[in-house]
Amino acid sequence: MRHETPTSLRVQKARTSLILDHPFFGSLLFRLKGRECRSIQTMATDGVSLFYNPDFVETLNAATLAGTLAHEVMHPALHHHVRRSGRDPKRWNVACDFAINPLLVDAGLSLPDGVLIDNRFRGMSAEQIYNLLESESESEAEQDSGKEDGDDEHGGEDSTGEESGDSDSNSPSTPVTEGGIGQVLDAPPPDEETSTIEEQARKWDVAVNQATTVARQAGKVPAGLHRILDGAAEAAVNWRELLRRLWSDTAPADYCWMRPNRRHVWAGLYLPGVVREGVGEIAIAVDCSGSVNGRQLRLFEAELRSILDGQRPERVHVLYFDSEVQKVETYSSGQPVHLDPVGGGGTEFGPCFDWLEEHGILPQTLVFLTDLYGSFPPSAPAYPVLWASTGSRKAPFGEVIPMQAA
Repeated sequence: MRHETPTSLRVQKARTSLILDHPFFGSLLFRLKGRECRSIQTMATDGVSLFYNPDFVETLNAATLAGTLAHEVMHPALHHHVRRSGRDPKRWNVACDFAINPLLVDAGLSLPDGVLIDNRFRGMSAEQIYNLLESESESEAEQDSGKEDGDDEHGGEDSTGEESGDSDSNSPSTPVTEGGIGQVLDAPPPDEETSTIEEQARKWDVAVNQATTVARQAGKVPAGLHRILDGAAEAAVNWRELLRRLWSDTAPADYCWMRPNRRHVWAGLYLPGVVREGVGEIAIAVDCSGSVNGRQLRLFEAELRSILDGQRPERVHVLYFDSEVQKVETYSSGQPVHLDPVGGGGTEFGPCFDWLEEHGILPQTLVFLTDLYGSFPPSAPAYPVLWASTGSRKAPFGEVIPMQAA
């Protein structure tokens, strides 16, 4: 029989209090198996286990312990353990914490002092926050080009995807995040006991639906629950990395000895660095036909902001279209973007290409935000085209990027 320690009993008591006072979070917690683990500093989860350092638990009072447990279970509830997609683990943890903590505070839960909360990130997905944090980090590096690259901190962080075990020696260690109260690890790889990544995500979707039902029956649905659930579907495309790769061959660039390539300095090689003049004009075509609903349009706006925050193009032309281009708005770098769609008829993609040609605009990229239900022009343009699609149809040219929508 497993011996219950005083700390494990405190954790169990906190789980029970959440069931009574905050049933949405409490019922979700019973999907995680609690495991004491001193190799982490606070708490961590991979969507299967809840690892906790007993020394950290003892620093928390009953209310903050319950809030911290709710924080931890929201990582897999929002699929954070399966959405990292190669992003830097430490920055991903920070972004996920910024996304979760305001939701918990709004729900009336208590969190430890000094946790990561910033009102400018309210309503954003972890991916959007990650893009902003990465942009700010790059801007700081550009202002001080002589400073060593602070992003090369991957050493020792590869363990975020390790398979966890019952014993402390097999439990994962996690990167220390300033202000962090619980880390999110990558989902464990499938084996005889663990389902595939897709199946793990599906099971958490089922668990969230069940927890919502339990909370509704108890009359204790947390404030902002719909915003919590929508966060799992927003900004599912890593636009920053996709467009960086796409524009690597088209963005104007030159070599400069004043800013050497820091990747080779350690070996004593002083090579010129690549200086890019930035992304020029891009075009975003927003499908406003009757087949695109309001939820999808909000998702489109989240993706559009992700593009602007990640790449900082010189100019962005937003085309609202259905069977024709109904309205065009042009934004300069740094301007906030809010979609104000007009239209609602059938869908034809050709008029967007025609409008750009008529106005002498040759964009580096044209991104369609659409469900792909419409008629296409007979030939492809001379510039790259991306179709960010909420549907399952194919396009005759360009690259189709699946985009989740509720």
